[in-house]
Amino acid sequence: LAGYGEVVYENYNRDRDDRAAATSKDKVDYLRNILYVGYRFNDLVVFNSELEIEHGSTGKGGEVSVEFGYVDLLFSPACNVRVGMVLAPVGIVNEKHEPPTFFGTLRPNVERLIIPSTWRMNGAGIYGEAVSGLHYRAYVVEGLVMAKFAATDGVRGGRQSGSSAVAEDLAVTGRLEYAAIPGATIGASFFTGNSGQGAKDSLGSTINARTTVLSLHGEAVWRGLELRGLFARTTVDEVDRVAGYIRWTSGQATAPVIGSMMSGWYVSAGYDVMPLLAAGSPYYLAPYVVYETYDTHAAVPPGHSALAANDRSTTVVGLTWKPHPNVAFKLDHRDNANRAGTGTDQWNVAVTYLY
Repeated sequence: LAGYGEVVYENYNRDRDDRAAATSKDKVDYLRNILYVGYRFNDLVVFNSELEIEHGSTGKGGEVSVEFGYVDLLFSPACNVRVGMVLAPVGIVNEKHEPPTFFGTLRPNVERLIIPSTWRMNGAGIYGEAVSGLHYRAYVVEGLVMAKFAATDGVRGGRQSGSSAVAEDLAVTGRLEYAAIPGATIGASFFTGNSGQGAKDSLGSTINARTTVLSLHGEAVWRGLELRGLFARTTVDEVDRVAGYIRWTSGQATAPVIGSMMSGWYVSAGYDVMPLLAAGSPYYLAPYVVYETYDTHAAVPPGHSALAANDRSTTVVGLTWKPHPNVAFKLDHRDNANRAGTGTDQWNVAVTYLY
């Protein structure tokens, strides 16, 4: 039995970067409370699951979801089998998203919009440690649904989350990660598969809409210093046909401009200054900075214009205090900018826990 969760207060500036009145409202949200349950049947068979409760109540816009639930067959350190609802092994946050483990009151937007975390799907595959320090995961899973792609949020709406998922098109996803260097981890991950799910255009031709996500990441810890960095890129084929299908089936007056390429990267750094302030203290106090840039219109089909507001960046400066290694209080300022000048800055406060 285990779990984690977070409560976040967001306080927005009254003006946007272009001095127009901001429309974002201040809010406080019990963003998520997660309950973990696992059971070991014997030395071969293990079950793991997470039940996620979002936004405090299903009666007020929240939801209850299975975040993952799978059976592992533990054959050897080098090769094991996993079957059920799995997390896509892409990026950093999707598999390691417990809030005390990362800097910032909110997850990086690169790992929300370019990598659509939290990203879960039904599937099966293998994982293990191929050689000392080299870990891998490889799954066959349900594909995305291109009919839910969007101009601003990219492929995020196309997640099926294992719920009566259409499986006309399957996908493959995997990860390689090297962790033999003390305090450091580097890795690469991917997802690729058609997203048409059997859809046909108005002429009766099948739309494949192959969608590919690639990511490179690294993490390092040295004494009180913690560093993290990630690059991600998503590409979608046949985006004109995808947009035409969305317009045709939804009745929209115009077709959305879906990015044929979406990309972003971020770096974060924090340093525990408590040993400098009070040697031997059991507490943790780390100033941190996070910078990320992300664009869901990094490339658009010929004849279309990229939206300047989709070319975004966020600069975060904050402070984390931990009275216990698994409980973090966070305060930060977020400078949200975009090329159109319509970003709205904010102050955030969060309490997070992991047990």
